Amino acid sequence: MPQKACICEICNCGRHKCPVHPTRPKNDYQECKITEYSNKYRAYELQGKPEMFKPKPQMARETSKLDDTTTFKTDYIAHPLQSKYVHKSGLYVKPEGNMDMMTSYVKDYTEKSMDKTASMKPAYKYHGDDVPFEGHPTYKDDYKAWKTSKPEAIKKDKLYVPPTASMENRTTFRTDFVPLDLPHTRSYKPDNLALVSKEPFDDLTNHKHDYINHPIPERVLRAKEEYRPSKAPLESLTTAQRDYIGHALPKQENFKPKNTGIRSDQPLDDMTEFKECYKQWDIPKKDLKVRDAYVKPAGTMDNTTSHTDFKPWQASHQIRKDPSRRDYEMPNVPFEGMATYKAHYVEHGLNPVRSFKPDTFVDANKAPFEGNSMYKSEYTMKQVDPCPVVELPKHGYRFLETNQLGHQVYTK
Repeated sequence: MPQKACICEICNCGRHKCPVHPTRPKNDYQECKITEYSNKYRAYELQGKPEMFKPKPQMARETSKLDDTTTFKTDYIAHPLQSKYVHKSGLYVKPEGNMDMMTSYVKDYTEKSMDKTASMKPAYKYHGDDVPFEGHPTYKDDYKAWKTSKPEAIKKDKLYVPPTASMENRTTFRTDFVPLDLPHTRSYKPDNLALVSKEPFDDLTNHKHDYINHPIPERVLRAKEEYRPSKAPLESLTTAQRDYIGHALPKQENFKPKNTGIRSDQPLDDMTEFKECYKQWDIPKKDLKVRDAYVKPAGTMDNTTSHTDFKPWQASHQIRKDPSRRDYEMPNVPFEGMATYKAHYVEHGLNPVRSFKPDTFVDANKAPFEGNSMYKSEYTMKQVDPCPVVELPKHGYRFLETNQLGHQVYTK
């Protein structure tokens, strides 16, 4: 019995698929108005628009006077302030005896001397070829300069013929537009006059009313301590100066060929198509229009501005003080500038501990390197069978039809 299958079922690599079309039949082009929404959700008659419970956007106004009593003024109680207690610790006493500098690092890691391991990398040696280099490319052999004649231009020369009649500078705007004398319309806009108050200007602010000027004490300047350099000499010996040994190596020769360039003995031909075909034409000068002379209008200009409406007012500078506030009083106790760090810290001289860390060297293996890996020893190349969709007739498949969903059906 013949077996039917499409390309999607025959493919075993997952890369071949049928060009699927929409599920609608090809000959059915009528619009279907029955949907799940219109079948389940039916329209019901409403009994009218429901009333809105949201309050109207109206401002609630209060007829009583503004009460400035706050929670801070009601609940806050002024308590007497006391000075902060400062704990005075005793002076530092140096313990008796010497410090034991022996650690487990010093006991376990002892200094060892070992020879430097020689490099296993073979010395680089260049093996040059005895045959001289022939720098003759194929471009010079295949592409040769042929002696050809310059083709003649087929395009005909179009000579410019200027018109004999004079230019008429009368435009449509000058012909159709006629200036008319119209009377100026009287403006009904009110005059821009400032509303000046007759009362004097009140410049009293909260800052002038509540601010009290307190005297500022003089700043105490501390003497800067002088720098005391160390008496021990600077040890400038670095690891590079101690361990690095410079070796004299010969300079490597450059095997790159010299860039001599390609030069021609013939002179440069600077003749271009623009120089050969372009001709200079005589352009007539443009007529300049003479403007009418300026005529000063009759009458005088009104220079009145709005600065005459603003008059200087006399204002008195008064400072009001708050009777509930007291003036700032300087403390009688002198300021202690000695910090706890300067009082308790004592500098101790310590000797640097010698490092017992071993030298950073590589213990290289003298045996030859084995380049064989697990991948090279165990991997076996397997042959992958090609997908049967690539060669359908070879595998016995024959095209049958293309169904309504777009699948290409084959039979075997």
